[in-house]
Amino acid sequence: MNDKLKRRNKQIEEHLQLVRPIALHYAFRTGQDKEDLTQVGMLGLIRAAQYFQSSKSVPFTAFAKPHIRGAILHYLRDSIGPVKIPRRVEERAQTLLRDSTFMDSASFFEKLSAVDRTAIESYKQKGRWYPLDHQFITADKDQWSELVDKERNQMLMNALEKLDCQEFAVVDHVILRGESLRITASHLGLSCMTVQRRVKRALRRLAVHCAEFAPDAVSPLRKAPVDSSASVAPRSL
Repeated sequence: MNDKLKRRNKQIEEHLQLVRPIALHYAFRTGQDKEDLTQVGMLGLIRAAQYFQSSKSVPFTAFAKPHIRGAILHYLRDSIGPVKIPRRVEERAQTLLRDSTFMDSASFFEKLSAVDRTAIESYKQKGRWYPLDHQFITADKDQWSELVDKERNQMLMNALEKLDCQEFAVVDHVILRGESLRITASHLGLSCMTVQRRVKRALRRLAVHCAEFAPDAVSPLRKAPVDSSASVAPRSL
């Protein structure tokens, strides 16, 4: 065994205590087994020892902790994720739960639609961490899709209401009814160029109003983005 390998192994043995606290932190946050996360953190420590350069003015402890944390977060990213829901779904669930306090709980929930029950269940699971194949994630996909479609339609209607009369008129004829620019221009007494400009302006405004509806909102599980090109990850989830 050469001297470089001996120094690396000694460095790992002397800093094993760095792994346990970080693994316990994420085990508490996510409900994952602390021993599994400890083993993953050990891999991060080994990686840190391989890339550490003593010539630089950075202590090994400060260099190793981000690698340990990054290894654990990469493992969590690939196996589990936090439940997040669209804001409007959250508001709907909160309203339903407030209403339930004034009624008999059993009869209230029996009268709810499948969509509203899915909203409440998703809201109760908000912030929790689940394996990607957990039944909460894979079940009730139809109800979740229906719920998201309902929220998308409501958001679009709210955005349409914010258009002025001229913009709404051209959107109604060109987009909703599918009429040509020429027919719309004739109907509204405008030029084709004016109709085209108003359509573009209205679509830009609609895009701004609907921007908060992100594409990844179609699932109750959103995985926090982690830079796969490096082991150094954010300090908190």
